[in-house]
Amino acid sequence: MIEPVSLLTGLLERYSPTLSEGQAVTYLIESMRQLGFQSHVDPAGNAVGTIGSGPNEILLLGHIDTVVGEIQIRQEVGNLYGRGSVDAKGPLASFVCAASSIGLFPEWRITVIGAVGEESDSRGAQYLCEHYPAPAAVVIGEPSGWNSITLGYKGTYTAELTFRQAAS
Repeated sequence: MIEPVSLLTGLLERYSPTLSEGQAVTYLIESMRQLGFQSHVDPAGNAVGTIGSGPNEILLLGHIDTVVGEIQIRQEVGNLYGRGSVDAKGPLASFVCAASSIGLFPEWRITVIGAVGEESDSRGAQYLCEHYPAPAAVVIGEPSGWNSITLGYKGTYTAELTFRQAAS
């Protein structure tokens, strides 16, 4: 049995900025196997682990990449610090531990995915949208502040506009 703090610490120890997630993905796959998941790396590079075999699926989706920059891993007064501890290795480790501890239900399976590329082009999530069957429910482990949860995203649109006009 892997303790939740140990799983998160192991993820934090594997520096994984976008495009360099490989060591963290391998660690997560191996950890999920130890907890009873069937796990693999999909063609996009996402870590995928499934527990249970029922026809209905709950998908717990987090991301394993971080922004660039290292933060010393340390524990202080019950808090664990390190690059990705909140966004989003913390939620991802929580998903893995929760799914492995709730027990199996005959009609259900739980899939945990550590997506790659979320901090840049979202290539891992885009792959899932194009190649993954629709689950019964999806929970996305993306933080939205210390005191709230995000109920949904509408997406983003970025544009650069230039307006020129003769002086008048």
